[in-house]
Amino acid sequence: MRIIRNTYPIHENCPHAEVGDIVEWELSKGAYRLIRKKDRACVFATAPVNSEGRLYSNKKFPQLTGIIAQVKSKGWVMEIR
Repeated sequence: MRIIRNTYPIHENCPHAEVGDIVEWELSKGAYRLIRKKDRACVFATAPVNSEGRLYSNKKFPQLTGIIAQVKSKGWVMEIR
């Protein structure tokens, strides 16, 4: 998968996914983690999930493609395909 759009702010000493980065999902430590392939850095993580991979909050699978994160009030979006 590739990062299509990421308008989240860049913070010092924190991995940030750039447009075009190749990424993959990894289920570990009770959440899905979006790992950047070039350096294995975690650039995003979902809310906590159970052993089946479903969210604790509503028992549904998290969104893993398309727009995966969004803060409408700030205009921040992360999209992967």
